[in-house]
Amino acid sequence: MSDYAGRIVEITVTGVCRQDVKRVSSYTVKVPHSRMNEAMREIYLLGGKVADVKVL
Repeated sequence: MSDYAGRIVEITVTGVCRQDVKRVSSYTVKVPHSRMNEAMREIYLLGGKVADVKVL
């Protein structure tokens, strides 16, 4: 088992226009490490850019 199993990853996103995020240039998403690739794909599909990634 990996050292990262069960860890949470915080992804800072810029450049996405979302209805629930108003007038904010960036926002953060917290996902389990196992979902990091899936979350990053969704960000890119929405036209966003990953500004920072932190393992919590």
